[in-house]
Amino acid sequence: MARRRKVRFTGKFYILLAFVLIAATVSMALLLSDSSGGTLETGAMRMELSVKGVVIRDEMSISVDRYDRVAFEVAEGAESYEGMPVAKVYKWGYSDDMMQSLITVEAQIYEAQKALLSGVENADLANIELQISQKRLQIRTLALDGEGDMLTLENELKSLLAQRKEYLRSTVQPTEALNTLYATEAAKQEQLASYVTEITAPGNGVISFYFDGYEQALNYDKLDMLNAELIASVLKNTADMAGGSAEDLLYRLVNPNLWHFAFLTDKDEPLRTLAGTQYTVAFEGVPDTQFTAMAVSTTAYDGGVVNLLECTEPIGPLLSARNINATVSMEASGIIVPLDAIGMRDGSAYITLRAENGTRDVAVDVLAEDGENALIQAKDAADPIAAGQRYVKP
Repeated sequence: MARRRKVRFTGKFYILLAFVLIAATVSMALLLSDSSGGTLETGAMRMELSVKGVVIRDEMSISVDRYDRVAFEVAEGAESYEGMPVAKVYKWGYSDDMMQSLITVEAQIYEAQKALLSGVENADLANIELQISQKRLQIRTLALDGEGDMLTLENELKSLLAQRKEYLRSTVQPTEALNTLYATEAAKQEQLASYVTEITAPGNGVISFYFDGYEQALNYDKLDMLNAELIASVLKNTADMAGGSAEDLLYRLVNPNLWHFAFLTDKDEPLRTLAGTQYTVAFEGVPDTQFTAMAVSTTAYDGGVVNLLECTEPIGPLLSARNINATVSMEASGIIVPLDAIGMRDGSAYITLRAENGTRDVAVDVLAEDGENALIQAKDAADPIAAGQRYVKP
């Protein structure tokens, strides 16, 4: 029958066991610590934010007294200078019969002048007549095709007709009958002039004839009154991009090299634009064009955070846009932490760092996030954060 051995534990065994238990306790403590915190690290990240916002322009609305009809002399998007003719406005009481009567007399004058020049070759007049015929053909072709700038062609034709009129006046020796027609023409011109006002541009800019009703509220000189409620209200409405306007509004004079894009982010969302930071903005419906914009400010309201970007590049196709989708992006480097390490208090982001006597909160700006981690920087340079510091999750 085999004898049973008795196992005896020595002092060395108990010392080794104590070390194992201590190591396990430390490991467990570190594991628990890592689950509720960690160490700040440096890194880089791309920020990309898809938003819907509003375009705000530096512009003035030009209005006139109520009128019967208007004839624009420039096209949408035309560059203006001080004193440039923009439109002729015909006030109440004007009748198309007045214009037709003048046109009839002008035609009679032209026929009488041609009759007096009959049989006389005139190369200069022939050249002008050829250009007029060619221009009229271009207008007819454009009317059929529908592709091109009709207003420019019509203005060029008017210029050629005026050139022919001036040439004939200076070339043809007037008869008594022709002088009578000249007098009749002058009287009708004077009558028409009493009903017509020429509207000119007050300065440099770009001309636009489209209004959506927000020209006063969303303007460069009202930026200090911008708030989340106003932006949310505008975004709920579809701007009239087809050219509707109040009766007294005639056109807008826009500064093409200073405009803003404003959008909202949720008050509890830490990611927002950072004042003084440069972003790239791609607008929906504006292919192959990216704008560079500088973040001006962010302001938190109960209805959300207003993000405001300033652009000094030519406004181009956004001349008459209001509500528009955009992608705002930028590349940045800084401190990286897990997204859930960022807390929010009164619309502002912060992280909690370990300190000698416990913890302390540090206000931060969130530059980017990818769903798991966030790129941050200290909001106050006097209270910096750095790689290697320990944080605690809120």
